[in-house]
Amino acid sequence: MNFFKTDPLNPDDKIVDKVVCCLNNGGIILYPTDTVYGLGCKIDHKKAVKRVYEIKNRDASNPLSIACSSIKMLEEYVHLKGKDKKFIRDNADGGYTFIVEGKNTVDDIISGSLNTVGVRLIPLPLVTAIIEGVGYPIVSTSANTSGCKAPSSIGDVEKDILDAVDLVLDGGECEKCKPSRIVALDSKKILRD
Repeated sequence: MNFFKTDPLNPDDKIVDKVVCCLNNGGIILYPTDTVYGLGCKIDHKKAVKRVYEIKNRDASNPLSIACSSIKMLEEYVHLKGKDKKFIRDNADGGYTFIVEGKNTVDDIISGSLNTVGVRLIPLPLVTAIIEGVGYPIVSTSANTSGCKAPSSIGDVEKDILDAVDLVLDGGECEKCKPSRIVALDSKKILRD
C-alpha cells in the first residue's frame, strides 16, 4: 500500500499523478472528502468496484455513489434538467449526495440495478484533480465496514480497510466529519440528514 500526506485544498501534482496511475490500473484508493473519508475506484473498472463492495462487506444490492468533477461530467451519467443543475450548483458545497435518474452509462453493479444513482460534486481541489486526471467519475462511498461509523480522519479508519486498499491519501480531518446528506433531486426530499 502507498501512503501519502496531502493538502486537499492545495494538492501536489506528483501525488495526484500517482493516484491517477493507481486508479487507471484498477486500484482502490482511500481519500478525504468534505464529509468523511471515502473509498474510490474508477467506475469503469468492474473488478475494482466489486472489491469496494468486498472491502466494505456491503451487499451488492446496496448502491454506491459516484463523484464527478463537473456538471458537464454528471450529465454523461445522469439525466439533469436546468433546475436540477442549478440546485446541484447551489448545494454542492453543502455535503450532499444527490439521487438522480441514471443513464445506461452507469453500470448496474454501481446502481444496485436501480434506475437512480447517487452523485456528488466534492468541493475539494484534490478530488477534482483526481477525477479530471482519470477522465471518469470515481466511486464515492464511506471508508468503513457497512454498519460501522464513517471515518473523519485516517486514525478513525478500521485497520482491515487500510490494509485492503492500494493507496491512502491522508488529508487530515475532514471538514464536516459526518456522512453526506442524501437528497432526492426530483422531490428535494432529504433521505438522510
